[in-house]
Amino acid sequence: MAKWLSFTTSPRVIQWTSFVLGVLVMALSGSLFSFASLATDLKARFGFSSSDINLLASIGDTAMYVGFLIVGPIYDHRGERWTLITATVLTLLGYGGMYIAYAKTFGGLGFLMVLYCLAGVASTAGYLAALATSMANFPVSQSGTVSGILLAFFGLSATLFSQFKTHLFSGKDELGQNPEAARKGTVATQNYLLFLAIVTTAIYVIAAIFMVKIKRDTPKHVEGTEESPSASSIEVKEGVTSPPALSRSTTFTPSMRNGITRSSPEWAQSSSSTLDRDTTEKPPSARGIPGDGLLDDAAAVTTGPNTTVMHTAKEAWFNPYLVREEMRPKQLLVESSFWFFVFAQVLQQGFSYINNIDSIVHAILDPFNPSSPARAVSLTGLNVTLISIGNCLGRLMSGIISDWVINRYRVSRSVFFFVSEALILIPLLIMGFSQNGITLAGLYVCSWLIGATYGATGALFASMTRDFFGERYYGTNCGMVMVLNGANPFIANAIYGTFYDRAVENMPADIPHDGPGMCVGTACYDTSFRIASLVQLVCVLSAGLLFWARIRKGKKILRQKAEEEQQRGAPVAA
Repeated sequence: MAKWLSFTTSPRVIQWTSFVLGVLVMALSGSLFSFASLATDLKARFGFSSSDINLLASIGDTAMYVGFLIVGPIYDHRGERWTLITATVLTLLGYGGMYIAYAKTFGGLGFLMVLYCLAGVASTAGYLAALATSMANFPVSQSGTVSGILLAFFGLSATLFSQFKTHLFSGKDELGQNPEAARKGTVATQNYLLFLAIVTTAIYVIAAIFMVKIKRDTPKHVEGTEESPSASSIEVKEGVTSPPALSRSTTFTPSMRNGITRSSPEWAQSSSSTLDRDTTEKPPSARGIPGDGLLDDAAAVTTGPNTTVMHTAKEAWFNPYLVREEMRPKQLLVESSFWFFVFAQVLQQGFSYINNIDSIVHAILDPFNPSSPARAVSLTGLNVTLISIGNCLGRLMSGIISDWVINRYRVSRSVFFFVSEALILIPLLIMGFSQNGITLAGLYVCSWLIGATYGATGALFASMTRDFFGERYYGTNCGMVMVLNGANPFIANAIYGTFYDRAVENMPADIPHDGPGMCVGTACYDTSFRIASLVQLVCVLSAGLLFWARIRKGKKILRQKAEEEQQRGAPVAA
């Protein structure tokens, strides 16, 4: 069906139909982020400790990252359709199995871990199919906007599902009529798991039928060179000659210069009047802009003792950050940008907050207030919503703004990644070092900030992977960047669970609590967030080194371009 559509429908219709379906898929693929709304009932139904529930949450988070190694090659070699079929099957097995296990109180922690792992890989498959297909259907200069919009809905999915859980499957009536429901788990959560399995599976099936990646004709390669792997991504118009590649693995697109498509590549043109121009002048719109000075020393390139390539004003504005290099997965291993990117992803903190917001809410409420258990349900839903809304806005704004900045101001998108990682420190420090415990208002601020910064880094990850490493092996390269990050949830949640359980053991016997394994007071969470703050400092350093590496890469690309101009007969000054 999808192949038939690609031959009978205009590319524009395919492009936007696939994008809309991608939005729907993304809105459902982030369902794992609503785990906090399930955690209390799962703990009650199966008698789990905080360490158990954190381990279960870690499995889902880790599967989303490790899953790239499974679904990435499926997408690269079999396409979006088979990737979505994989998502459909695994979702039905994962959430459907959890529904049966919860309803029958069947299996233990190990069985649920397997099922939740399947749901996590399914989420990755939906995420990758929607993201990679839409990004391939739009120009590279719009990568941030496309990924930002799609991932905004990925972040918003936690809000959607938490609202479904809070308003349709809250179980408040059960808690009011039967206080024991809080200790045994509600039937509402059982119905919610069934809802997840049916709705998510249905949307994945529809997307597998109608989502299509536009097939582009591959231009002929330059004689004497290998065909560029990304040639299919170059827009070839009648009467327009695409500029040749800088190297065998580097592709230029018409949008590289300020993101504007022009009828002919100006930097490829040369005239005798070039030497008469001020080679240091920039276009009027580019005067005094941030980031431009970072590349000034690469504007003139010495290729010999008495020969220097001279650039015109327009040539000096060539944008190296819109050059896409198609790298095979094994090439990433010798790239400094790859390793700085990986370390920043691996060390990013915040998982323990997102997955344990329910236990944090219980810890800060008044234990002597009889309405606290019921109030905790609504407050958990509210904070999950704040995390999700922040996540949505962070993804959307970081994508749109980074596209605008990279196209107009010639600044690497990685600068936004660095700023986002630095901002994550704020909520971690608030949680770890508040002397008298955090207030509800402070908790709201932390929820929104962690959501926004996580959203920003998530959207930037998608577009930066394409910017840095290309799109031919996009799925596999995503997996290589993210796979080690699968250890992050395990470590972060294990630290949180260990100190939480220790606080439970040391809690005075006269303080009431909601149930076995529940903790009250700042000792439940402050130590774990102090550790998270220290780790996040290292993460910020890695993100800073990534920005530095991209500046060096930009200078290298400018030098390569200058050398190529000289070889084609561009004017030179003795």
